[in-house]
Amino acid sequence: MIDDKNDLIKLLAIVDTCIKASSDSVEIYNIINKIKTLIPFKAVAIAIDTNVEFSLTAKQQLFTQDLSDEWQDIYFQRKFYNKDPVLAAILSTKSAVDWRTVYSQTKHVSSDFKNISQKYVGQDGLSILVKSDIGSTILSLVMAEGSIKPNHLKLLEYIAPHVHEVFNRTGENQRNRLRMPNLTKRELEVINWAKEGKNNTDISTQLAISTRTVKFHFSNIFDKLGVRNRSQVIATAIRYRLIIA
Repeated sequence: MIDDKNDLIKLLAIVDTCIKASSDSVEIYNIINKIKTLIPFKAVAIAIDTNVEFSLTAKQQLFTQDLSDEWQDIYFQRKFYNKDPVLAAILSTKSAVDWRTVYSQTKHVSSDFKNISQKYVGQDGLSILVKSDIGSTILSLVMAEGSIKPNHLKLLEYIAPHVHEVFNRTGENQRNRLRMPNLTKRELEVINWAKEGKNNTDISTQLAISTRTVKFHFSNIFDKLGVRNRSQVIATAIRYRLIIA
């Protein structure tokens, strides 16, 4: 797969860094910069999902470097994930794909997607999808025209599973935080007191608010967590690590 000794050293360094890394942004950027020394890309997009069958529908799923914010906004505003031939291709294979090969083999590419994507990222790049029982990850590299070498696809196939695992670890970009409900500080306080077995009157006293306000907070919490009772609230909050068991 790799004959050059220096490239082999770089590859092993990338893998070692991935194995030791948390999902904090600074560590992910460190990994990305090391990948760039081996596969010299122009920009990178890492997309994560908590589902095994990958679905790209929100910008919050992306972790990028040097990728145009305007392109990202257009991509989701125009729902280009429904028109992207590269995305469609990697969803049906375990191998890394070369964008130009995908475009040449795709019978029809919508003109608006083709023209706008050409402006922002071009048609030279590499992408791969990695799946496991805890979710899926796409690693895409925007490449300069004519810069892709034959071994780049195999290198990406070797690196991608290690990048995938990084997002399963604790840190600000941990995979299970992707679908985490956005609760307010007050709502979290209400849940914590409920976990201690406090009723509405107790909670209102502890937080110096009315019982009506406590009920209002619980109503919002039920909606955000998609649950029906306090036991489910506590169990779900613990699962998302919003509170400590």
